[in-house]
Amino acid sequence: MRALRWIVGAFLILFVAVALFFTFGLNTLRGPISKAVTKATGRELLIEGDLKPVWTWLHPRIRAERVSFANADWGKADYLLKAEAIEATISVLPLLVGRVVLPEVHLTRAEMSLEQDANGKKNWILKDDPDEKQQSRIFVKSLTVDDGLLAWEDATRDTSVKWKLSSEGSGVAFTAEGKYKGLPLKTAGYAGHVLGLRDKSTPFPVKGDLSIGATSAKLEGTITGLIGLKGMDLKFQHLSGKSMEELYRIIGIAFPDTRPYKLSGRLARDGKLWRFDIVSGKVGESDLAGTLQVETGEYKGEKRPFMQGDLTSKVLNLGDLGVLVGTKQRRKSGVLPDAPFNSKRWQSVDTDVRIRAGTIRRPEQLPLENFSTRIQMRDGVLTLNPLDFGIAGGKLTGTIRLDGTREPIRGDVRMRVQKLQLAKLFPTIKQAQGSVGDLNGLIELAGTGDSVGKLLGSANGKIGVFMDGGQVSEYLMELVALDLWKIARVKLRGDKQIDIRCAIADFGIKDGVMQANALVFDTSVVNIDGGGSINLKNEEMDLKLKPRPKDGSIASLRSPLLVRGTFSEPNVGPDMGKLTAKAAGSIALGILNPLLAILPLMQEGSGKDSNCVELIAQATSSSRSSASGATAPRPPSQSKR
Repeated sequence: MRALRWIVGAFLILFVAVALFFTFGLNTLRGPISKAVTKATGRELLIEGDLKPVWTWLHPRIRAERVSFANADWGKADYLLKAEAIEATISVLPLLVGRVVLPEVHLTRAEMSLEQDANGKKNWILKDDPDEKQQSRIFVKSLTVDDGLLAWEDATRDTSVKWKLSSEGSGVAFTAEGKYKGLPLKTAGYAGHVLGLRDKSTPFPVKGDLSIGATSAKLEGTITGLIGLKGMDLKFQHLSGKSMEELYRIIGIAFPDTRPYKLSGRLARDGKLWRFDIVSGKVGESDLAGTLQVETGEYKGEKRPFMQGDLTSKVLNLGDLGVLVGTKQRRKSGVLPDAPFNSKRWQSVDTDVRIRAGTIRRPEQLPLENFSTRIQMRDGVLTLNPLDFGIAGGKLTGTIRLDGTREPIRGDVRMRVQKLQLAKLFPTIKQAQGSVGDLNGLIELAGTGDSVGKLLGSANGKIGVFMDGGQVSEYLMELVALDLWKIARVKLRGDKQIDIRCAIADFGIKDGVMQANALVFDTSVVNIDGGGSINLKNEEMDLKLKPRPKDGSIASLRSPLLVRGTFSEPNVGPDMGKLTAKAAGSIALGILNPLLAILPLMQEGSGKDSNCVELIAQATSSSRSSASGATAPRPPSQSKR
């Protein structure tokens, strides 16, 4: 630092005096030295104790006692440097070429206060300093400290730390307390010589514990160029915290709001490139391994970091990863995640991170598996593309896009539902385990809001799924139809699988309200159709399902089934106050819209041989015939298999 150079420069004059006078009467030089340095720097230098030259075999050595160097007039502390004693040796030959080489500098009970004000002004930069990048003519090989204190104040970062330093062996032991970017800081450990603060090429060893806020680390390794952190190679026995979100305040890069985490691995830096190899880790209930690397500074013309990564997990709990998929704590009411996105932080970094997981945990819900996605963030726009995961023997694949540059955030979802197995959709229902059939469909939504709940509550779009053939438990269908005689008969002779002709659930969505275009479950013994709505804003359902036995059984109560209540407390039961007509059941005329969202998907699959396409055609034909006064044909009672 410039201030230290001027102090050492004063000692250069002193050493010359020692060479000239070769005497112990150096106290007479204290005044001239102090005045020369004070005039040159604008800061007062005082040497209130003795000046004592000490000769060694290799280099002359001098000791100055009770030395102080004033702080800048705007600084908080009285002194930039104050020491009980300063001892230094000097190499004579480099003086001939204008360089000051100090093989050893030792500070006894030294106090140093380094400050930077809110405008970025530094108290160690002196009034007549040249360009800070100019190479120093003063070189210190070894700097040791006995009972030293170092205070660091940085108003631009809300940072204030006090260090205690003491030479120990070939290095220095340290402890520190204070705050870093407004967060409480505490650290203790062992490091190389203080000399490493100026050395930009020699690895500086460090070992210790560090805590900033709720984030803590135990590390060991080397740092090259402590000022500017030019290089780094550190092993973390652990890096832990309550949430990765706090890392934004520490390093300025946005991470999701996660559950408590603990990672171990290696952190390396080479110039502008940081690399963190995660050997093992846990985030909540999720395991984590892989690599993250960050390129700082300017990337593709933008002054923001760029993060790349490839992470894997054997078991991943989506709730551990923050508000994109859920909240850290269970909501008191409601199911849809309501924790807000912090889109302002998305501008702090661009990302391209891939995540793969074997098994996905979601409490009390269907398990997911083979999860993979590519998370990209560019100019505040977050995309998951592709997003792919297995569920119920099939998979969902597509994209999610969140535009954080808009106020409120705009979200778009495009997903395809592929071959979900009926039996695996209802793993807790014993009678459903013999069911056969694949569910296919699509999800297309667009909404605005600063949380998942608000995005869905404002969404427009469509959701549709269908099953083109399959088998299901006869007992379940008779139970839905409330056919008491058939239920008893199946119980006596045993259950069997019956044919599913077609199943359709198609919804149009406007302003967060899902309105049923079609709800049909057509089997060989009963047809179920229905209608109603699902409100994503208040998470309430109001659906009515009407069973229509195809054999006209007089034992069937023909009561509609009502699905009402909230997502968290659904209520399913018969509407005993309204019994349906006892005529033989058939497809409700006109209930199937030939422009259903899922119709193109049906045509992509079975085409003309599709049971569902035929069912829609029959319903449409029946509706037209009814409108013209003709008799509507009944649909076939058996599936074409």
